[in-house]
Amino acid sequence: MTVEDRLSDDGPATDSYKHEALRRRLQADIAGMRPDEALPTERQLAERYDVSRATARRALQALREDGLVRSVRGVGTFVSHPQITKTSTLTSFSEDLRSRGYRPSAELLSAERVEAGLHHATALGVDPGTALHRIERLRLGDGFPICIETVYLSAERFPDLDESLLAGSLSEALQITQGVRVVRATQQIRAVNVTGRQAQLLGVKEGSAALLVRRTAFDETGHVVEYGESLCRGDLYEFSLVVTE
Repeated sequence: MTVEDRLSDDGPATDSYKHEALRRRLQADIAGMRPDEALPTERQLAERYDVSRATARRALQALREDGLVRSVRGVGTFVSHPQITKTSTLTSFSEDLRSRGYRPSAELLSAERVEAGLHHATALGVDPGTALHRIERLRLGDGFPICIETVYLSAERFPDLDESLLAGSLSEALQITQGVRVVRATQQIRAVNVTGRQAQLLGVKEGSAALLVRRTAFDETGHVVEYGESLCRGDLYEFSLVVTE
């Protein structure tokens, strides 16, 4: 007898199996559903599969812990967007999204020239007061907001940046149009909570958990290409690093 068969059994001896069997059935259903698609309610699940609401609740809780669904109080339970795992391999944000089946895009929030303060001048290896491009974009996967990205580049090194190139990967655009290839990058990752504007752009509640990623990218000659800060949604983004002795 399979675990799924036990879903229809009666008696306390099978209670411990029922929520696991229901979780597996729902997991299979979710594989064929779209992100943000609603799941049946606890009551509907209980009636459909002839289990108690407590069993349905435990199955949904297990799916939430697996990151497969998310619940909105008073609204319902919905299929989660696939989580994006960033590894130690040097890849762009667009490449990370494509690897998870997303269609990457970017919404330009602002593009301006600014003078380098001490922090950004140090990061880019230029003198304070040097003219920089400051580019702020909302990065999306399948039209869904995932992170807010702010990138700084030397306006002296890259005097002309066509805004039409900023709809996708900036690294890919620089390689194609400027012949500059990023071969190495350093990253610092910190847990933060989003503020009002950030929450609105990312489509989450104010104070929600996020990851702030500071990244400095270098070319083949060892010169800094760009310095960026990305605020990534904590419920969609994770980092996986290999640590060796």
